[in-house]
Amino acid sequence: MGIPWPVHTGKRSRGRSELADIWNGAGILLITLLLYGGLVLCIGKPFHPSGNAWAVMIIWLLASAGGWLVERVGLPGPLGMILTGIAVGNIKHGHLVKGLPASWSKELRAIALAIIFLRSGLELDLRIFKKVGWVATRLLLLPGILEAFFDGGLAVALFGMPATFAFALGFILKAVGPALVIQCMFDVQSKRLGTAKSIPATVVAAASFDDMIGITGYTIFIDIAVKGDGNQVWAIMHGPVSVVLGMLAGLIAAYLCAFTKLWNNRLKRTAVVLLSALFMKFIFDKYNFTSGGALGSLTLGLCVKELWARGTPGMFAVPETNHEYTRNVEKNVRWLWRFIMMPVLFGLIGNALRFNTLQHSSTSKACAIIFAGLAVRMPATFLVMFGGGFTWKERLFFSFAWTPKATVQAALALSPLDAVIAAYKSAPKSAQALRYTQYANETLTTAIFCILIDASIGTLLIRAFAPALLQREAENHAEAPGAPMVPGLQPPSPRPMVHDPLDRQENEPQQLTAAELARQQQLMHHKEQEFAMANEAMLAEFMEQIDQIADVVGQTELGHPDGSDCAGKLRLAVDDLRDRIAEHDYLKAEEVEGANDFLRATRQEHETLRRRGPGRQSSAASPSGLGNSSEAV
Repeated sequence: MGIPWPVHTGKRSRGRSELADIWNGAGILLITLLLYGGLVLCIGKPFHPSGNAWAVMIIWLLASAGGWLVERVGLPGPLGMILTGIAVGNIKHGHLVKGLPASWSKELRAIALAIIFLRSGLELDLRIFKKVGWVATRLLLLPGILEAFFDGGLAVALFGMPATFAFALGFILKAVGPALVIQCMFDVQSKRLGTAKSIPATVVAAASFDDMIGITGYTIFIDIAVKGDGNQVWAIMHGPVSVVLGMLAGLIAAYLCAFTKLWNNRLKRTAVVLLSALFMKFIFDKYNFTSGGALGSLTLGLCVKELWARGTPGMFAVPETNHEYTRNVEKNVRWLWRFIMMPVLFGLIGNALRFNTLQHSSTSKACAIIFAGLAVRMPATFLVMFGGGFTWKERLFFSFAWTPKATVQAALALSPLDAVIAAYKSAPKSAQALRYTQYANETLTTAIFCILIDASIGTLLIRAFAPALLQREAENHAEAPGAPMVPGLQPPSPRPMVHDPLDRQENEPQQLTAAELARQQQLMHHKEQEFAMANEAMLAEFMEQIDQIADVVGQTELGHPDGSDCAGKLRLAVDDLRDRIAEHDYLKAEEVEGANDFLRATRQEHETLRRRGPGRQSSAASPSGLGNSSEAV
């Protein structure tokens, strides 16, 4: 039997988590201040209080703080970030960030859009999409497109926009926020709500592709609206051509990133994937193919993880499959998005809304369009989910889950204004240029209020009504509550493990038709695969942590005066690992015992090394010496 593991209460875990968040934030703040001081001394003027780099740093720092505060009260972080940006832009007419040039804002938004779509590609599991494909396809196509055209029609009536410009606004408003939706679905799945019918997985699969529909529709209509006086045929074909070129570029970039003999560590792989996505985005933007760069990033993420998993292409790749590549890269990209680009993006959009130029009528009209769009979108979502085997409560939950919006609206809110400025740069004061500038500002206002309203309403509805609308699956019937619904994304630590889905056979009906039996067997096969992937991911992470400990043991000079200090730190690290694994409520008994034995063996080996001294440490302290103990797991 293993060593007794400590039992933690939920209150203690939450308190420790909040304290860790505070220390983590303090550490990031201190690093930021040190970095800023060094940059001021090295570069100088751009980082002075009136410089452009100073403005970006202020927006990032304050938006991060605002997002953190809003999350403490249970609301989405982007809501606090955008409100902070609005405050910064309107205090003393934006004096704090007066040095921010429009070109910097445009390029930072382009970077954020590329990262959004790259993450969507890396996170999306095509196998899950195939499993729920027809239902997810209806969900991502019908309600959003209907809302886009409905919102566009209202914009024509209320703002007096041309139809094409109004429909471009409609497609900005139709896209759900994948970051918000996915996080909410992880919370739902962790409670085992709706997992029997793969409801969280269906929402995530549809959300990952929904942004592609939104940006493609936006590109088609904004090109016709702003460039309509030129070649009409090319204006219509520009959007589809941009999509095709973007997908081809993404496929080529994916093959380049799959040369794992060149990119032989996680830092190199993260760098080449991220830089390839940014390169595509900037080069497509240079030639006015706005959606091409974003869809290229999506295609890159989708394809490169498949190539990594297969160990292709041939002589340029390591000849073995490795699912950890995608997980590690996605983790790094997610960190970049969550802690750097998301606060910058939402802070920039909020900063662009200036009260001194905002008309009261524009605000009321924008809110009217948003609420009317919700009144159309939610019933449409409820109706399109008929025929999927869902109850009326589950269809109502889909209506709520398809409501949160944030990221695409933030990334595209200023794009119409950029397009108008580029199209009328030769005559910026002409009557048509001024009129279209007004339309673009009204689009910005509507997009910002869409984030504030839909992000709040959507997340609150999901959290409030999910327990009442979705059926909780029994614990021994649960469908991988801690397993990622999309590769790379993990629910908040600790990540629970699942029981064997084959246990479900005990309570299955005894009398089944041949068709029902075939469907049941197919479902069981999918569950078995997900179960195996979840266990493999947990054990891989566990082994990676132990490998790091093994490296420490192998490199420690025990004869050094500080050797005992190193041993103490190692014991603390092992104890911390033991605590982390102990908190996984769904670990099987044999998994707990095996992991426990492995940790005990690791600790005993290190104690043996301490007693033997430096003269006899080589064989026992090596990572290979610890590797034999891994057979217990």
